[in-house]
Amino acid sequence: MAAPRTSIDRPRQLARSRFWPRVFGAVSVSWLTLAPVAAAALWLLMSDPVTAAAVMERGDLLPVMAAL
Repeated sequence: MAAPRTSIDRPRQLARSRFWPRVFGAVSVSWLTLAPVAAAALWLLMSDPVTAAAVMERGDLLPVMAAL
């Protein structure tokens, strides 16, 4: 036979989901990684469009490293 429920018993709490904090962390790390790359690409496009076109045509990143 089950014991009677007393007034000090509390209902069991559900475990907190870790999905959204992990998604937010992944997005933050991605943003911190891609923001400098986008800034460098934009700077190169505005300051030396010929080098940016050469990079797009050949797919070689060596001119970008030389420009930076």
